[in-house]
Amino acid sequence: MSKKFVHRRKNFVGKRPTASQEVRRPTEGQRSISYTIAEALEIFILAKEAEGVRERTIKDYRSHIRYLCDFVGKVFDTDTPEKAEISVIDADLIRRYINYLRTEKNAYSGVTGRETEGRRISVSTINIRLRTLRTMCRFWAEEGILPDNPMKSIRPLREDEVEEVPGISDDDLSRILAHCDETTFAGFRDRVIILLMIDTGLRPYEATSLTIDRIDEKAGIIIVPSEIAKNRKWREVPISREVVRELLQLYEESQHYFGDTDGRIFMNAYGDPFTDDSFRKRLSRIRKKLGIDRLHPNQFRHTFARKYLLNGGDLFSLQRIFDHANIQTTRKYVQMDTSDLIMQHNRYSPAKKYVRKRQY
Repeated sequence: MSKKFVHRRKNFVGKRPTASQEVRRPTEGQRSISYTIAEALEIFILAKEAEGVRERTIKDYRSHIRYLCDFVGKVFDTDTPEKAEISVIDADLIRRYINYLRTEKNAYSGVTGRETEGRRISVSTINIRLRTLRTMCRFWAEEGILPDNPMKSIRPLREDEVEEVPGISDDDLSRILAHCDETTFAGFRDRVIILLMIDTGLRPYEATSLTIDRIDEKAGIIIVPSEIAKNRKWREVPISREVVRELLQLYEESQHYFGDTDGRIFMNAYGDPFTDDSFRKRLSRIRKKLGIDRLHPNQFRHTFARKYLLNGGDLFSLQRIFDHANIQTTRKYVQMDTSDLIMQHNRYSPAKKYVRKRQY
């Protein structure tokens, strides 16, 4: 049976429906389709991927919504919180979630080997998760997935003072480097990446993903391309020739053991890429063996910053090396303990030369 083809509107041209016949459209704030948290997340992720957001950022989006889902599971006593309707995320639930993160949640819950440390989540970390949630909720409200934006009245947590990530003491750094067994490939690799980070201040991901073609031995610089850099800006980072030699030696050994590594310098003992997450896990084992309270990859970046200034570097050149748009961000990376301050005071106090002139 052939289908009827409709061309001209014979009976409806010029006609308008009466009030009783008007099509009822959803009013503002109403949704015609119900979405689960998982479905809403995938719509959000698809939109961000279309905008060119990086894979690492997408990974953070998924992690942050997973933390919220864990709380939703506790509140509604369900093993599948991702299947709950997105509408359960309202301002009241978010405020309860914030209090949960502040007062109950273990910072290392779910991280193998660190569940018993009992450290609370920092205010800055909670604010980072809220910033992600704010981005998501704004998108969902604009797309009609949520009736309104539940984050519009939620403010970031206040901090009594700017939190600074501590660096590593000279004694602990010496112990860590001495612990790296250079008779093993993994031990030598660990030592080289630590030296690289305290020499250049590279971010963990920038360091572990380093390739041989990005090292300019003659100029004494490392190239951080825009596709690697956090803020998508290409930059050059100075590096010591001694550390360059260590990198070239490691690369030569990696090529010998594993063949073509696509130019990557840091590999695991099985010939797979050594990632920043792998580095974190290696440091966790070292921390336990040496009895160090805290040890993670970013501490080497902070250690570089502190030592750079103590050894005569200035904050503005450090800002450029770190590629920070705001110098206040650079300042957060610099934490000097009392011994550092005493050393600097003894070196630069203007009163000392006047006191020496007096005869006793």
